[in-house]
Amino acid sequence: MCKHILNAQVSIRAQCCKKWFDCSECHAEVMDHNLKKTVEMDFICKKCKKAFRKDITDFDEADEYCPHCDNHFIINAITKESQEIDKFQKLVQEVKQ
Repeated sequence: MCKHILNAQVSIRAQCCKKWFDCSECHAEVMDHNLKKTVEMDFICKKCKKAFRKDITDFDEADEYCPHCDNHFIINAITKESQEIDKFQKLVQEVKQ
């Protein structure tokens, strides 16, 4: 489970070392090399556990979903920081009322 993106829907295969990570920060924490950039990305859906490949140079709205189970994997990331900001904004709203 990714500690950076709390709602990660896919794992991504790093082309440089052929290992799977939940995000680029996870890769940076454990590897001694930079993440290699690529236009073809390999994913594993966390919902159905099936792998698929996407060409990011030809990416449209339909490509935001797993081709096997239709899980929407391009979503706004939830991070620990975003959760803290949400809590703070709710507190401010409560105080204003």
